[in-house]
Amino acid sequence: MPFWESQQSLNVFQWIARTGVTFVWLFLMTKIMGQREVGRLTLFDFIIAITIGTVAASSLSNSRTSLLSSLINVGFLAVLDIVLAIIALKNAKVRRIVQGEPMVLIQNGKLLEDSMRKSRMNLDDLLMGLRQKKISNLSDVEFAILEPNGKISVIPRSQSRAVRPKDLKINTGYEGLPVIVIEDGNILEDNLKENNLDKNWLKNQLKQQGIDNVEEVLVGMLDTQGRLYISKKGQKNEDIVH
Repeated sequence: MPFWESQQSLNVFQWIARTGVTFVWLFLMTKIMGQREVGRLTLFDFIIAITIGTVAASSLSNSRTSLLSSLINVGFLAVLDIVLAIIALKNAKVRRIVQGEPMVLIQNGKLLEDSMRKSRMNLDDLLMGLRQKKISNLSDVEFAILEPNGKISVIPRSQSRAVRPKDLKINTGYEGLPVIVIEDGNILEDNLKENNLDKNWLKNQLKQQGIDNVEEVLVGMLDTQGRLYISKKGQKNEDIVH
């Protein structure tokens, strides 16, 4: 019998075929559902992810379970998630039901006991979340908000925030994002072209840093000021000069 049908037992190649098809199908469904699933999990996203995993695993652990039916169920769950996400995007009420609402746990340095109780957030977990934001004192917090994805957002009091160049009326230049031009000894020509550079420029830069072969480079990163940062392969602690 074909490997996707329910049957008494499967041979090794049929199990491998089931695994491969399931992996590809899950990969496609995840791509269709979007990076939102990976980037953050709301309560509804968590339920969908757990259900999809359970359904997909059933056909990989039991030969009597039809692979085709599992794939159909996974596909339907993915479509359901996409449809609800679209509806939630346009309807605030549905969005609050599906994705949940943020809850204020701390306001003006004071713990809100009702919110703590409703969210079932204990003090130790809250303090851990604050420490992860480099805040150790509750009095330094203007607002601490439990987001729908379970993470804690913290807004410090104005007197407890780090001083910014804007506060000191200091003008700063645009920084942008650095670009990797060498990765594991390979030159990324597309990234060079995007910055109007070529291999000759790169090789001259490497020679200035005492590197004759690009294969010696683990990573080469170009910042928006035109400066090239190089990290060589096999770098050890004793080779680094402090």
